[in-house]
Amino acid sequence: MMLASRVGHPLHFWSAILLVPMMLSGCSIHAHSPTLSLYGSFFPVWLMAALLGVICTVVLRLLFIRAGLHEHLPMPPLTYLCAAIFSGIMIWAFWTGVLAL
Repeated sequence: MMLASRVGHPLHFWSAILLVPMMLSGCSIHAHSPTLSLYGSFFPVWLMAALLGVICTVVLRLLFIRAGLHEHLPMPPLTYLCAAIFSGIMIWAFWTGVLAL
């Protein structure tokens, strides 16, 4: 019983071995974030993608209202929130090259 307390639990060892590379996976040799130069000021791409995602969602809402689908949505705020998040992530992924066509 004393030997087990000295050695430690094998799960702790393997979890440390697996977690260290996962924590370092965000580090890269190229130390810059994807930015966009707008009028001499650098904006992060994710910020522009989020703004474009909200604009896409507003257009989607107008299309839903025009087609008469808005009244049939079970929870419109949650639906439009999910649409904004999804479109923002998709715009960011296409812009940065994570998803290539």
